[in-house]
Amino acid sequence: MILPMLADAANSLVAQAVQAGPPSPMPRAFNNDTTLFVFNLFVMTATTFLGAMMMGKQARRIWIQRRYDHPKDPVTIYRMILLLAATGITLRCGAGAMVLWGWNPDDPVTTARVVMAQRWLDPIAVACGMGWMALAILGEPGVEHQLRKAPLPVDMWSRWPALVRAGAVVILSFTAALAAVCLR
Repeated sequence: MILPMLADAANSLVAQAVQAGPPSPMPRAFNNDTTLFVFNLFVMTATTFLGAMMMGKQARRIWIQRRYDHPKDPVTIYRMILLLAATGITLRCGAGAMVLWGWNPDDPVTTARVVMAQRWLDPIAVACGMGWMALAILGEPGVEHQLRKAPLPVDMWSRWPALVRAGAVVILSFTAALAAVCLR
């Protein structure tokens, strides 16, 4: 079902619109604002990679603790909320980044395929978002009850080194976005 749609990209409205419009290194929605395009390319790319890192971390923790944590344990619910939220934002921003990176007015068929792929990923990303919201609402009373049982000091300052890798992803994403736009 999906493959015929992707194969028919040459006849799609997206391909026709890209072909009919003036050749531009960025989608017309950006109104030739290079700064806005660089910023969007950077944010979508960085968020995709950061979300993927969070997805991997949460999936790994769920898998490692699967023998000890009950599905209704507050920590399991917390991890599932984070996993669903990270999956949703990764898919949504990944699809947006894919469209921006794949924009090519000289190849409207490929551009149309990328836009169609985004349209297929968007509902999946939204479903993940709705899943984390539903799980947060359903699990909130039990999770809050467990968190209030005893004073739980949180030492966030000792965790700052864990953000070094995320910072590197942000810097590399900005550099890549800037280079891609400047070199087009």
